[in-house]
Amino acid sequence: MALAHTGDRLLALIDQALRHHRLSRAGREALAVLDGAGQPLSPTAIAERLIVTTASITSLLDTLERRGLVERRPDPTDRRRLLIVITQDGKAIVDQFLPEVVALQTAALATLTEPQRRQLVELLTTVGASLTTLDADEVIREVAPRGVPRRV
Repeated sequence: MALAHTGDRLLALIDQALRHHRLSRAGREALAVLDGAGQPLSPTAIAERLIVTTASITSLLDTLERRGLVERRPDPTDRRRLLIVITQDGKAIVDQFLPEVVALQTAALATLTEPQRRQLVELLTTVGASLTTLDADEVIREVAPRGVPRRV
């Protein structure tokens, strides 16, 4: 839980510090995904990369498009689909907020030595990898309610 709370606090700090961009966290993440992709993406691909539903992406893209940060264009290979393109204004705002995010992350970890930072990344990578194979249902089946002895 300490990891989750620390992550929440860091994200809240970043959200507060970047409020001058007038973008939600999801908006910043969508722009960063588009910028990093280097090519137009479908709304479905953006949703998958942000781990959200396609329904929630539609509203987000509407907002970004109204601000002139993205454009919807027909897919040249399939006219039934749309592709999302980041605009020059969108790229400019990413160029502003990404260095700010990196600076905040660096400052947040400044109390750790370089070996401690490397160790933290290694530990988080190990835990993250184990989560991909963890069977949560199996773990839960083995849990006894509080006050009841666990089955052996």
